[in-house]
Formats: sequence, C-alpha cells, structure tokens
Amino acid sequence: MKVKVLFLATAACAFMLGSAMPAAAGNHLACYKVKDTIAKAKFSGITLLSNTGDTANSTNCTVATGAKLCCDAVDKIGHTGPGPVNNTNQFCCYKVKCDKGSGGGTLNLQDQFGTRSLAVSKLAYLCAPSSPSGAFLD
Repeated sequence: MKVKVLFLATAACAFMLGSAMPAAAGNHLACYKVKDTIAKAKFSGITLLSNTGDTANSTNCTVATGAKLCCDAVDKIGHTGPGPVNNTNQFCCYKVKCDKGSGGGTLNLQDQFGTRSLAVSKLAYLCAPSSPSGAFLD
C-alpha cells in the first residue's frame, strides 16, 4: 500500500551557546492518508471558534467520523528554522461541513519556508487530538 506523507510546516532548531544542537523532539507533524476502521457516524450542531481571529467562526457544522488523515509528531532533520518543540501529540482529521457563509478569512502564516497570507474559503477538515490511551494527555 502506498502511503503519502504530508509534512505540515513548523520546524524547530535548538541553539545553545551559539552552536546548533539537534532538533528537539516533535518539531513537525507527518500526516498520512488513512482508511479508518471506526464506525461511521455524524455529529451535528457544532460551532468552531477561531482562537487566532484570522478566520471567521464556523457555525452549524457536521463532522463525519472516518478519519481521512492522521498525523504523528516527528523530528525533521535537514532544514532549520524556528518552531514548536517537544510535540508528542497525534491528530486525526475528519471531513466537516458547515453553514454556507460561515468560516472564511485570511490565515497569516510564518514558518521556516516563509511568510504569507492565505485566503481561506470552505472549511474541509477538523483535526482532533488523539493519544494511544485516549486520555489526550499522553
């Protein structure tokens, strides 16, 4: 089975006393296409509130189970830049549909590859944290 890997951008590089150190644990997410085995279900009446203010709130959303992507915390070596460190979270991403006209906006992003503003239109996925134990704190 062919697995496509997507690297969601944010890099980390530790510097100590002016010399480069190995990247800290979990500085990126590698996301894989998956065929989820969980029972299909839909959860409706969900509102998604932006924590950054870059995008509008999305209302009356329905999330369909059966993850399309799942992401694992990985260390990326070979290109340095600032980013989060010590990420051990895993995420699974589910299709989501919301009321027309909800969502949208502009994501103002800065990562190791550059700075840009990206217009967003239709919300497509909701990525939820997961963990091996299900406690979401591992």
